Amino acid sequence: MSGTAPMRLLVAAAPASASDAISRELLALGALDAVAVRELDAAWKEKLRPDGNDAAGEGAGELRKRVEGFFQLAGRAPEIRRPAAAGVPVDLAAAARVVEEVSEGIAASRERQKVLQDELLRLEEMRKQVSARFSSAAGELGKGASGFLSVRAGTVSRKALSRLEAELASMPVALVARPADEGERVDAIVMSLKRDERSLESALARAEWRQGELPSGSPADRDEALKGIEAKAEALRTAQRAAAAGVETAITERATELSELWTRLRVDELSASIRAGFSSTERAVLFSGWIPASLSASTEEALQRASGGACVIEWHEPASGEARKLSAPVQLRNPRFLDAFQGLVTNYGTPEYGAVDPTPFVAVSYLAMFGLMFGDAGHGLVVALVGVLGLLRARKQGRKTALFELFAWCGLSAMISGVLFGSWFGLPLTEALWFDFHGVATGAHAGGGPVRDVYGILGISIKFGMAVLVLGILLNWYNLVRLRRWRALLLGKHGLAGGWIYIAGAWIAFGFVGSGYRTLPSAPVLALLLGPPVLLLGLAAPIEHLEKRRHGESKGFPVGIFLLEWAVELLEAFSGYLANTLSFMRVAGLGIAHATLMGAFFSIADMVGGRLSVAGIAVLLSGNVLVIALEGLSAGIQALRLNYYEFFSKYFTGTGRAYRPISLERTGI
Repeated sequence: MSGTAPMRLLVAAAPASASDAISRELLALGALDAVAVRELDAAWKEKLRPDGNDAAGEGAGELRKRVEGFFQLAGRAPEIRRPAAAGVPVDLAAAARVVEEVSEGIAASRERQKVLQDELLRLEEMRKQVSARFSSAAGELGKGASGFLSVRAGTVSRKALSRLEAELASMPVALVARPADEGERVDAIVMSLKRDERSLESALARAEWRQGELPSGSPADRDEALKGIEAKAEALRTAQRAAAAGVETAITERATELSELWTRLRVDELSASIRAGFSSTERAVLFSGWIPASLSASTEEALQRASGGACVIEWHEPASGEARKLSAPVQLRNPRFLDAFQGLVTNYGTPEYGAVDPTPFVAVSYLAMFGLMFGDAGHGLVVALVGVLGLLRARKQGRKTALFELFAWCGLSAMISGVLFGSWFGLPLTEALWFDFHGVATGAHAGGGPVRDVYGILGISIKFGMAVLVLGILLNWYNLVRLRRWRALLLGKHGLAGGWIYIAGAWIAFGFVGSGYRTLPSAPVLALLLGPPVLLLGLAAPIEHLEKRRHGESKGFPVGIFLLEWAVELLEAFSGYLANTLSFMRVAGLGIAHATLMGAFFSIADMVGGRLSVAGIAVLLSGNVLVIALEGLSAGIQALRLNYYEFFSKYFTGTGRAYRPISLERTGI
């Protein structure tokens, strides 16, 4: 049975001159969960002083964050460059110059984007004003309701028209040139915002503008003016995209250099973080931290290499030697494909060091619960596809994938259950390998399987829940044996006494149901079954009192309080186990709801013209989407709830501390 990874506490001393090399070797190893030397249970620790350079680490960290910001603007992540990781410390002044160079290039492009956006906003305002002035209620162009638009009519030199159009191309101005007889001048209407009049006047003067009377606006004039404004807006949007691409280009062209710089800065920052836990004397540096037992040999080799063979190393097992007062961190060892379920475990808490790793059991129980509540192969296929597509996209974008992996697993579980139940999008398209869940739940047909009514489905969920609870009790026994907590194993509510009560109660309940709810075991049999565990639960308080009395921590024994607490504990044990078991009826309830909802949508489709009519197809499509979204979410939440509050409560404490080594890969962005 898989437990947490064995840990050992490293306590070492080396020449002070090797401090930086040692911190870099430990970072390259990526296995040290650092412990400050001052936290050790040793008298000599008070004679040491802190080692390391916090200022250098902070400076590297600030520059590293700025480089990360560049990559985020480009929509990518920096790559860890191994040759750079093994290099010498960064020259922070030179690194700052590189960062400033890139910043200036980005700032210029972003300033250009801002200017273009301002021009776009002015053009949008211009478009609104022109539309208002050309409205039928506006009458002549010069008598519109807008007080922000300046409208001029006149003539320009035909030779200067092209030059005028070129000058006005970069301004929020609409120019409408009217057809005219052949001649040296062309009739024109010029519209601008009043705040742009001054810059417009000089351009008109160069085009030999002659002011005229404003005519009434025509639809053709309006369309030409708006077309010209839209053309300018599209040109600005194109320039904006080019400016945005300039930001990305400024980063992409130097991506290799920036990745190397990011790696070196990150190495310096993390090395400083490791050295922050070091302590030193005039000639020596001392350091400590937790290392997985499997990496002890490689850690020793790395330290001797960094110190030139001058490193003195001690190893301490958890709860012994210098590690007496320290809590060993917890490392869970699971295959990569169980990452999503390990996330469900750690989201609840970290197992206690030395206890069982519940991840494989959670994977099986969670998927079984989800499949029973969402047993449809078609719906499961949709959920699995969502998970796979989301997983591929998340990997491409460098984001976390655990949620999409969970979607894919749940979809696969629903597909397997759907095949067992013969259900595809609520239809019995294939023969059920186990029993026809949808037919039984809706009462439409029962098929030839072993389950013929809803009570049979409820019975399956109850038996499944009992199996999960028994597994939780057995895991608790296993944990207590490994942790050598013999009193809790014998007298605890989820120890041998509590397990005896639950198993005996289950045997009595099955016998009572099997007799048609008429017969219980005789009083002597009940006393034999339940008497010993009840007495064992009552022994916990007296034994605890005797221990405290032996250490002088307690004198009297309050019998009345003891009896009351014993009665309450018995009530909690019996009612708690009963409530935990009945809670698994929600598995059947959600499965039945899933089936009946699909049956309801099929009935609605039949009423609106048939399943193959346009209305019927729309009903079935929307119904399937609704069922997949709501029932899938409900099944996922309820499966999680049953694991957390029914399964975990039997054996899981969640009091451990997660193993967090200082590593370039683990603590990157």
